[in-house]
Amino acid sequence: MSTPKTALKVIDAAAKAKKYDDVLQQSQNLLAADPKSYQLNFYLGFAFDGLSRYDEAEQAYNVATQIKEDDVRAWIGLTQLFQKQSGGKLNQYQKAALKLAELYARLSDKYRCQDVIDKFLGWAKREGTRLQYRQALEIVLPASPIYEYLEGRIPHPSVTYQNIAQITEFEEKERINKEIGERRTRLGAKIGKVTIEVKREVLRDSDLEDIYNQVIDWTIDDDIRRQYEEKLLQRCLEALTVLPPGKERDGKREKVLKLAGDMVLIKHPYKLAWDIA
Repeated sequence: MSTPKTALKVIDAAAKAKKYDDVLQQSQNLLAADPKSYQLNFYLGFAFDGLSRYDEAEQAYNVATQIKEDDVRAWIGLTQLFQKQSGGKLNQYQKAALKLAELYARLSDKYRCQDVIDKFLGWAKREGTRLQYRQALEIVLPASPIYEYLEGRIPHPSVTYQNIAQITEFEEKERINKEIGERRTRLGAKIGKVTIEVKREVLRDSDLEDIYNQVIDWTIDDDIRRQYEEKLLQRCLEALTVLPPGKERDGKREKVLKLAGDMVLIKHPYKLAWDIA
């Protein structure tokens, strides 16, 4: 069953006049007979949004996207809805923003595609935590479906990976200091042992070495490359000092020796590398 065009025109007129209660009532009445109507579910989301009933608006818009996945209107509604909320909706916003950007890419609309991404990243930086912003930055990395289309209009991967590295460094330092501060107060705790245990746990959970490698691989700036090669060597050496004897430690030792040896081979003037070699 399809909703009569005259009924949709009445709802549309009420929507343009921002009569949200009227839009809500009329949409709900008609949805009882036509629950698969894209238009009615979209208007329902619009009405709930206007009435600040955000969870219900999100649900209605999601139903609309399931009915017509490639129609931009409900995705626009979702992104605008999430813009009004806090960082707790980052995952949902990121999914909606990426989908909307992909749809604009299919329509060959680079301006709107980039605008969606820019607004999402700005919101994530403003409303989210540092770790949430780090997650948000993945939307412009080379693995993202919209990277190739927006290449040249979004930050170069080396810049994005440097931002991710800085966030990760800060978060890990903060976590290490916090954990050491909490554990050193335990009965019988020794600061040296506690420090090693905490660093071992944090470094094992970390992907910072991989991030450093991405910066090294992507940057076209030799100074940046050398800086992150030094960071990588420092990081691997730090991990080596806290790992227990075994295969993992042996593998890390080989990596440290190779990194140092490569620097010496090209006569890079980094004292730590020469000392190790």
